[in-house]
Formats: sequence, C-alpha cells, structure tokens
Amino acid sequence: MRFLAMVAGAGVLGTGAYVGGAFDQGEYYAMAPTDVEARLAGMNFGSELSGESGDSSIRLALRSRGPSMLRWDLMVDGERAGEVRANLAPSEPGTRVSVTFKFSEGDAMMGLEEDPLVNDIARIAMEEKVDSTLDGRAFDKRRMQAKMAAMIAANPGAVANMQKSLQENVGKEMDRAASEIDEGYDDAGSYGEPTSYGKPTMSAKPQRPTDFEDSHADGGWGDN
Repeated sequence: MRFLAMVAGAGVLGTGAYVGGAFDQGEYYAMAPTDVEARLAGMNFGSELSGESGDSSIRLALRSRGPSMLRWDLMVDGERAGEVRANLAPSEPGTRVSVTFKFSEGDAMMGLEEDPLVNDIARIAMEEKVDSTLDGRAFDKRRMQAKMAAMIAANPGAVANMQKSLQENVGKEMDRAASEIDEGYDDAGSYGEPTSYGKPTMSAKPQRPTDFEDSHADGGWGDN
C-alpha cells in the first residue's frame, strides 16, 4: 500500500479548484493516436512520488503498446502492485485518452485491492502522470491532490466503507496471527513432561555393571 500512501498522504486535502469529469470520457489531446502512443511509451516516474529522502522505488514497466491501448505494470520496491492502462480513441483531429487502474491482490493491500475508492485514488495519480507527459509539463502534485480531495469530499460514504473494511481486515489479520502463535505453543508441548517412556523387555540380557577391577589397568584395588 506504499504507492497509495505516497499519492494520498497528508497533502490530499490540500486546496485547489477542480472541475471533475474531465477524464470521464477521456481527456482530449490535439495529437494523432500514434503520436500519443509514442510519447506515452516512454513515460515513467522519477522523483514525483518520492519520499522525504528523495529516493523513489515506484516504476512503470511497459508490457504492451499500440495505437488503441498501452498497458503497464506498476512496480513498487520491485514487486508488481497494480496494472495501468491508457485507452486511446481517435477523435478528429486528435485523440481522447482515458486511464484505468487496478491494484494487484497482495498482503500489503490488507484486502482493499477491490475497493473502488482506493483504486480511484491511484487512478487520479496516473491521470496526472499521463496528462503531464502529453502536455510536456512537470508532474503537478497540487493538481493531483486537489482532484483527490474533490473526489473524497463527493464520496463520504465510500470513505466510510473503506475505513470500515480496513479496520475489519486488520482485525482479521491480528486474529489470524494470534491463532498461529497459539498453535505454535500447542505444537511445542508442555515443559517437564516426557515425550516417550522406555519399558524394559524380557529379551534384554542383564549386564553386569562395570566395576573398578574390570576397568583398572592394574587389575584391582591396592595392587602395586
């Protein structure tokens, strides 16, 4: 969930005017689909979503491209975290581009990979990346955060549902971890109890205990 935390951190409630709906049917660009494809094929993240240290481990791995769609895997710390698609539709004399995003299933998502709000937050970040790439400008965090804030403000129920799901999933994970610990104690057994008991058998031949005379090199007590 690191990508989500980075794009929707404390700054998500920043100020800024935003008129929603621009990307609903795809944003229009005065470029031919082949030109849009060529520009987006080289798109990737730099320091836009980096942490305080300035290091960014968020990358886009291009998996397929064409004049109608490009597809990337979103990689976070070397692991696949989601899938991004840019759908290109001719719109004379230019192209409309719509962006979709879907998180991958994984423990880091705490069961929220199917949550619409979670995926929409990430999609807005990707829309800003696509828009800045095609417009030839710098990635604008404030613009991205303003869009997120507007979406969240318009969907208070979705926010409540996401928070409820997260709390439930965290609780389930804690219960599962506690159960595994209890099972570990049960498997270890109780201290002080023998695990097996040996019983003498009638077939065992009695052995005379070894005494000093048997083992002493001089043959017995007091020999000089």
